[in-house]
Amino acid sequence: MIRFYHFVSALAAASVLALAACGKSPSLPAPAATGTSGATAFVAIARGKIDVEGGIVRLAATRDGVVSEVRGEIGDAVKAGDVLVALDPKPAQIALDAAHAELATANAQASLMRAKLPALRQRAARVAEASQAGATSGQSSDDANQALTELRAEISVADANAETARQKVKQAEYEVDARQLRAPVAGHIVARIAQLGAAVSTQAGGDLVEILPDKPRIVRAELNEGFVAKVKVGQNAEVSSDVDGKTYTAHVSRIGDVFGPSKLTESTQEATDTRDVECILQLENAADLRIGQRVQVRFLPTGK
Repeated sequence: MIRFYHFVSALAAASVLALAACGKSPSLPAPAATGTSGATAFVAIARGKIDVEGGIVRLAATRDGVVSEVRGEIGDAVKAGDVLVALDPKPAQIALDAAHAELATANAQASLMRAKLPALRQRAARVAEASQAGATSGQSSDDANQALTELRAEISVADANAETARQKVKQAEYEVDARQLRAPVAGHIVARIAQLGAAVSTQAGGDLVEILPDKPRIVRAELNEGFVAKVKVGQNAEVSSDVDGKTYTAHVSRIGDVFGPSKLTESTQEATDTRDVECILQLENAADLRIGQRVQVRFLPTGK
């Protein structure tokens, strides 16, 4: 029975070596044996790369215009809400000024209508009294009431026009603000493509600023379909850098539901043939690892 177990462990190690040998990317080591029992030190192995939760934040122009202000340099820390790039606000500011003028006109019109209401209401009451006393005809009373009803309708229209004007002001204010690109998260600038005086377009696309969020590093590992059943959420793993071999501790936070071709291999054939699922691991004390850096992930047995 012991010999059979040794044979199975050796066969599993050979399979891992065969898988790692495919492509031009660095070969993944076979599971290392520990002790005299023949048990492997890890149950699965995968390629991976360093990332940050949510990924790099890329800011692009939300309006067409000319860059009038650029703030911050590469490496500078930013807070959520900081303005990093501003487009020329003049066109939007002109529209905002026009909206304010329209609102002022609408409010003045509504106020004028309301100023007529007390006198017309008083006149209608007097005509009604005179009509009851027989001093005037009923037609005069009807005319006075009709004039009062029409004025009230005109006031309602004036109020609606004023509300429409207020909404136009809000829209114009939004357009002014939309010409300022703000940092959506705290972090630091890792790329700044925007140039003062450059024309930008939403159709042309292109990022103006890239921000690395102040969030923990993660590993996006490609877990081969042959290893998926051996890896669980919460399982511990060792992550080693392809650059200096330094080892970091991590644990599995989630495993994807969809298989797909490998994205980390340099071999086109292997990328087509291999079926992997994304496995996300939370790193501990790994601030020195850079985004995009290639790593090797060794999944430890449950409980270790």
